[in-house]
Amino acid sequence: MIPYTTSRDTTLVRVGECDALSLGLPEIARALICTGPHSHVRTYDAAADQFIAYGPTERVAVLAEVGMFLAPLVAEQGLWPGASLLPPLARQP
Repeated sequence: MIPYTTSRDTTLVRVGECDALSLGLPEIARALICTGPHSHVRTYDAAADQFIAYGPTERVAVLAEVGMFLAPLVAEQGLWPGASLLPPLARQP
């Protein structure tokens, strides 16, 4: 698992009816999400003189943490990316 915190670096931007949320993810977590579900990200630990590989398992963990972070925000008010991207999710009663 990749430890990170999103609370202090989170920014919600709203323009009209479009929402954008910056999670402040660290570089490895951001790379795992951006590269896709089957990709691997390798980093070099100079102190240990070794490479560390992160893959699909770590990506799933990052996405789960992001989901847990977003759940209370969406419960307060649905986030919507805008009319040209995706339809808004139906709210649960």
